[in-house]
Order: sequence, then structure tokens, then C-alpha cells
Amino acid sequence: MMRIVNLGRTGIFVAMRGGILTSLGGRSHWRSAEEVRHAAQAENIAVSDFVVRTLP
Repeated sequence: MMRIVNLGRTGIFVAMRGGILTSLGGRSHWRSAEEVRHAAQAENIAVSDFVVRTLP
């Protein structure tokens, strides 16, 4: 299952699977968690309901 992480200092969202940054549709970062969910859905990948937020 993939995890969405919000990088607090930059505000961007990334996708991680097994602790490794994951590329979806040729992208590795997004402006919102919803964009990550849509990209994962397009590739038929399960996504966690929780968004991990890092501190700035």
C-alpha cells in the first residue's frame, strides 16, 4: 500500500511505497494529496487514507 507524505517545509506531496519515493505517471511530486490519489487510482494502486505530514 502506498503512503502520501506532505513535506512541511515545501508544502509538496510525494508518494512512498515501502519507504521509497514512488513515481506515478512520470511524476514524483504533486500540489495536493488529491492529485496523488488520482495518479495512484489511474495506476490501480491502493493508497492509505492517512497523510503523513513532516514538520518544517
